[in-house]
Amino acid sequence: MSMIKTIFTSLFVFICLSVIGQNTYRFSQFNFAKSVYNPATVAVDANFSVDLLYRNQWHGVEGSPQTIAFNTAYEIIPSMAVGFNFFNDRIGLHQTNSFSGMYAYRINFDKRKYLSFGAGLGVDNISWNLNEAFTTQANDPAFSAGYSKFKFNSSVGIYYRSPRFYVGASIPQLFQTSLVGPDKGFRPARFHYMLLSGYYFEIGREFVLHPSIQVRMTMNAPIQGDLVIRGITKNFGISAGYRSENSLIVGLDYMYAERYRIGYSFNYDVGPLARVKGASHEIYLGFGLPYYFNGNNIDRRRYVSNPGGFKRKYKRAAKKQRLPRP
Repeated sequence: MSMIKTIFTSLFVFICLSVIGQNTYRFSQFNFAKSVYNPATVAVDANFSVDLLYRNQWHGVEGSPQTIAFNTAYEIIPSMAVGFNFFNDRIGLHQTNSFSGMYAYRINFDKRKYLSFGAGLGVDNISWNLNEAFTTQANDPAFSAGYSKFKFNSSVGIYYRSPRFYVGASIPQLFQTSLVGPDKGFRPARFHYMLLSGYYFEIGREFVLHPSIQVRMTMNAPIQGDLVIRGITKNFGISAGYRSENSLIVGLDYMYAERYRIGYSFNYDVGPLARVKGASHEIYLGFGLPYYFNGNNIDRRRYVSNPGGFKRKYKRAAKKQRLPRP
């Protein structure tokens, strides 16, 4: 009971401090790269991992948002992990490049349950390519050149994991990326708050149902969310979901040899602007040594039950796989 009280008290305090903006990136395949939004989730999927996400939103619309996210993570010991994030977000003439390092500290209740606290520090490069704009006046001096500036940024998060359930909350950006005006810098009233949760249900011996939800909140704006239900059989997954902006989500993913993962997600708008917006496409590539959770293995984190045991157990498992069948 004391463990549950600690978890929910921590989450409650975090929410009270946060829900009081920026344009935070949103991916439909958010479960494959949780540390994109929450530094406390560093290395929750593998002892070492590299993830790459690309999203082309409103495909076919000129100047539509395109986002690339890259992150890598490493678990130093069961109670500590580090990681690195990179983003490139482009909307029309505006472009943001973000670089950040992350650190997570875990309170391990046992080998299968822990509460993690994370923080990230980095810089954002914000640029406007004004010289690429089409203007009514030829050689308009106001658009003769662009500009680029660097801004400090940071993030904080909290995350709880058990064999089948997880929940986390985070503020992906503590500082506003506006270069001028009253909203620049540290503005708690403009924070974006992200909430993530999910559960694994075993249905039969070879099928797992994994519903998950991602919610984004900020003051004086509608709550936005993604609800995704993923079915997993062995190493193959298929997803279907709904985004609160009247968008349907369909996705496929596959894991090979517990080390390589690939995914594709398609978003189709069903609202009144469906013909104008077009569809959105998302591609994911991942590498983990090894990935802990798949259709055959959802209730334990293997190879990390004791400090220094990863390499020894990983080599033993790899050697066993190479043995010829009788």
